Amino acid sequence: MTLDDVLPAPHFRERHRRRIGAPPDAVWAALHEVRLSDSPLARVLMDLRTLSSRLSSGRRPRLVAGRLLEDGPLSVLAAERDRIVVGGGVLQPWTLRGGKKPPQLNARALRAFNEPGWVKCAIGFVLEPHDDGTTLRTETRVRATDRGTWLRFALYWIVIRAGSGLVRRGLLRAVARRAEAAA
Repeated sequence: MTLDDVLPAPHFRERHRRRIGAPPDAVWAALHEVRLSDSPLARVLMDLRTLSSRLSSGRRPRLVAGRLLEDGPLSVLAAERDRIVVGGGVLQPWTLRGGKKPPQLNARALRAFNEPGWVKCAIGFVLEPHDDGTTLRTETRVRATDRGTWLRFALYWIVIRAGSGLVRRGLLRAVARRAEAAA
């Protein structure tokens, strides 16, 4: 399964890649261990984003402290060991507290989902082996379910896009550090 199987026609898209001096199995393991808190910028931005819940509970949400693929905002929908991970879900990220609780959807249900007021999100990580290591590519796709939501997300995207790219590059660096240390 690929991102095209889950979210073939996104309204918004972001892509990043990093060459890592480690074999695919080490990169795979590191990808499954990485946390938003491994990236200083991601930690700061997510701490700001989750400030209200931290103030009420006194601790970091699992989104920040937990493993990205297990505790992140998107569920893993498919994985092929040492090769590809595809995650996805629906969100309302422009709201201060993250919006309504999203339904849990499998890949087919996510592709068909069209309830107004949500954005469908998918993220993919692809590992490409080469002679001196692995290239890890990531792509994030977003598609609004209606025009009003598209406009709300577009305004949100203008504000967060640069930070989003920096967070993703920081996560790729964190995966590289973990994988290269293990190799």
